[in-house]
Amino acid sequence: MAKSWWKNLFVRGRCGCENGEKTLTSVQNGQSVRIECLRGEDGVCQRLREMGFCESAVVEKVTESGALICKVCDTRVAISRRLADNIIVKDVCQAQDHHHARQ
Repeated sequence: MAKSWWKNLFVRGRCGCENGEKTLTSVQNGQSVRIECLRGEDGVCQRLREMGFCESAVVEKVTESGALICKVCDTRVAISRRLADNIIVKDVCQAQDHHHARQ
């Protein structure tokens, strides 16, 4: 079976996958985060990317009650806690969405 092309782009461990970094499951409801990397089997990672959960994508965790409801690419998507545990995230700077006054 041919290896996925994106496997060459990301080196395991560089993004914190091995260092106990924060997963999407641990994010507070209403908080936006940036996806740092995906971990797990190739098929799981591929499915997450197909759903919009790509590296560098911004995701908002809307709510959690069994499944997680997330907003990604302006679409609400429900995923299981098991899948969300495969998504390593970083906090998004709140100031990045502010528009500066023109000079």
